[in-house]
Amino acid sequence: MKKSLLFIEKDKELLALFDHHSQTPGYEIFTTMDYDQGLRLLREASSFDGVLVDTDMIHGDMCKSISEIRTNAENALLILLGTLSAKELVDCVKLGADGVVEKPVRKASQVLDYIDTLFARVERSPVIPVKETTVTDMPLMVGQSGVIQDMKGLIQKIAPLDATVLITGETGTGKEVVAKMIHSMGPNCHNNFLAVHCGGIPDTLLESTLFGHEKGSFTGAYRTHKGYFEIADKGTIFLDEIGDTTPSFQVKLLRVLQDKHFRRIGGTDLLSSGARIIAATNRDLRKMVQEGQFREDLFFRLNVITLRMTPLRDRPEDIPLLIRHFVSIYSKKHSHLGVYLKPETIDILKRQFWKGNVRELENVIERLVALSDSDWIGATELPEDYLKKPDTAIMQNLPLYPYAEAKNIFEKEYITQLLIQAKGNISRAAKLAQMPRQNLHLKIKKHRIKADTIRSSRPLPESVTAHL
Repeated sequence: MKKSLLFIEKDKELLALFDHHSQTPGYEIFTTMDYDQGLRLLREASSFDGVLVDTDMIHGDMCKSISEIRTNAENALLILLGTLSAKELVDCVKLGADGVVEKPVRKASQVLDYIDTLFARVERSPVIPVKETTVTDMPLMVGQSGVIQDMKGLIQKIAPLDATVLITGETGTGKEVVAKMIHSMGPNCHNNFLAVHCGGIPDTLLESTLFGHEKGSFTGAYRTHKGYFEIADKGTIFLDEIGDTTPSFQVKLLRVLQDKHFRRIGGTDLLSSGARIIAATNRDLRKMVQEGQFREDLFFRLNVITLRMTPLRDRPEDIPLLIRHFVSIYSKKHSHLGVYLKPETIDILKRQFWKGNVRELENVIERLVALSDSDWIGATELPEDYLKKPDTAIMQNLPLYPYAEAKNIFEKEYITQLLIQAKGNISRAAKLAQMPRQNLHLKIKKHRIKADTIRSSRPLPESVTAHL
């Protein structure tokens, strides 16, 4: 399949070279002598494999121009045609350009051979599961429960501090959301926020991502690459699933945290970094330290400030707000405006175990909104697994938890179900449980269950109860 190239170039003689090569095997070439028209083509077609731009045609600020080209051609190779100083060349590459072809160009093959080389590198390069996020992408922490309000207060206190943060909690609880909020509220919020998922990445690739590498330092290192510690400047690096890293990598990370200095792979120059580190894990690092699976000294370096994310099942009062939030997002995404969940549907979702936490709830809501044919989503539209009795879901997951925690989970769910049956009346619930009212009241307080909320919720209709 031919690759498509868009040339934005004002030199008629240069364009004539490529008009002559328009039938070149492997490439389909489009040309324009107008920069604004070139941007329109990128916006309308958005399917070019490569974009070549005359540096003399870039309007004003180089940063702004490369950014607007990248916005409309995110995955295309971006090559600049012109003569640049060493500093300009470095700046352009940092801004998103993949390469520069110096003028004058005498033969079309001079450019096409270079493009062949770049495409070959891209095809050989492994995919790195990392992502860059700007502050404007920061999602909201949705919730009104006490634990969420406390978390928001802690974030405000922690954000201005120059301290490493460790965020713990189950998968899907929103650890990256917290990391972005800390960054956005800090003094260096206008610098980069760079996130990398540490799990399942070979050490060499992870080190290259964070520390960078010199040209020729290993097979496939065709050019010098700057790592996140260099790019982040005084911004934030978010290391997700830090517990999945190897001991050898942990040693190198510890050195950076201790003295703020590092070297690129294959390099000799000592570089410095002012980046703030926020790490996250869904594993018990203390236990891993005891078992020799995680370095104790690194744990102490990361554990300066620790935040623990509460699982969704422990804050069911936040579920209606999260549902409303996700319904709004996915109604726009799937062009299905005016969608609502019926009260009985929300009640069922509030009583789920949510092993995947907020992420699982988000996926369920997107599925409901995308597949619904009506504006009101009833319980019968829920996936079959969510129509099972909540205690069945809990029993399936009990082996994954220590006895004390499993017992605590069961007790909270039991009391919640008890109050639902009693429509929030504590005295009636105590009689059903055959236990003193005072004991039940203490357990309600222990688990932060709001009887008033349960009392105000509507009972399930018979048609839904039959499925539970």
